Parts: sequence; structure tokens; C-alpha cells
Amino acid sequence: MPHDRWSVPVSDVMTSRVRTAEPSRLLHEIWPMLAEERCHHIPIVEDGRPVGMVSAWDLVRFARHHGSQKVSAELYGSETAAEIMSTDLETIHVEESVEVAIDRIGRGNIHALIVVDDDDALAGIVTNHDLLHYLIS
Repeated sequence: MPHDRWSVPVSDVMTSRVRTAEPSRLLHEIWPMLAEERCHHIPIVEDGRPVGMVSAWDLVRFARHHGSQKVSAELYGSETAAEIMSTDLETIHVEESVEVAIDRIGRGNIHALIVVDDDDALAGIVTNHDLLHYLIS
């Protein structure tokens, strides 16, 4: 791959139309959001700023710990996003390069970076799938 492709800003490859939820959102409301959007991550935001992330993996892990075989309101009850969200967020600035995103996702056990703007507000999300599609295009 030519080096100049690596310097493209992450804003060119990120998903900017991101479904979000607030920390008080019930888990049984988040699962359908993932299915409707066909995505694996829901950024959790307060006042436009990311404070956490809930992934499909988090919800499946929660179900496993509760011995359930079916995702339902009964399974998740009154549990909220705040109770299971990851708060150790990996963020990347909209102007940082694809190379930086590839490095961060490629070396860690993460599948998505939250993209933020100059005000640390949510601008989008970039996933390993976004980067793969970029690399093969």
C-alpha cells in the first residue's frame, strides 16, 4: 500500500452516523439497537461526549453469567448500560491518520475506536471492519 494511503485522516474511513445511548438506557433496549444497525458497538454518551461503550460481546457475556438462553427484558431486567459498559475508552481524534487507527486496533484487544473532535465530542466510530474495507479498496 502506498504510504500516502496511511496518512488519510480517520474521518475519511469512520462511520459518522453512530447509534448512541445514555448510561441510563436499559440493556434490553440496547440489544435491538445493535440488531437494527447491524453493528457491534454502541457508544454511551453524556452531553455529546463518550463516557463508555457497550458491545454485543458485553451483552452476550452478561447473558452467559445469568444462565439465560434468550435475550429478553426478563434477562436484562432493570440493568443499565452504565452497569456493564467499558469505561476504559480507546479514542482517536478525527484528524489522526488511518495508520494510527490501524496501529491501535492491530496491537490491542479492541475492535473499535471512538472518534472525537476538538471538543472531545463523539464524531464517529472506526472499527476493524472499517479499516479492513479501507485496506482492500
